[in-house]
Amino acid sequence: MRVRFKPLAALAALVLALTFAAPVVAQQTPTLGAPETTTDAPPPPETTDSGNGGLETWQQVLIFAAGLILLGGIGFAIVGDARERTRKFSHHTGEEVATGVPHKHSQAAKKRARAKARAAKAQRRKNR
Repeated sequence: MRVRFKPLAALAALVLALTFAAPVVAQQTPTLGAPETTTDAPPPPETTDSGNGGLETWQQVLIFAAGLILLGGIGFAIVGDARERTRKFSHHTGEEVATGVPHKHSQAAKKRARAKARAAKAQRRKNR
């Protein structure tokens, strides 16, 4: 019974496709049975000038300059925001980097961490 089902399904799909294809073909005829009307339009007048309908050179330069200014403004805003966020979320004030002074807070923290590690190592040795 399964072998017989595939040809019936294919036949049903074909009938369904042809059913929906008939209205589509009917829509492609533009007049739908009405007589065709022909209009004779006069040809467009021929021009002898070149008719450069584009932009003038100064207009092109102005648009290009405006684009560059816009891109520069966007870049300036991005860099300014990045610097502001760096200052806001940074752990140092930025003055140490600017003046060339070493990071005293970082060095003190390292010194405490090393002392703590030495004490822990000594405690482990003691507890053996």
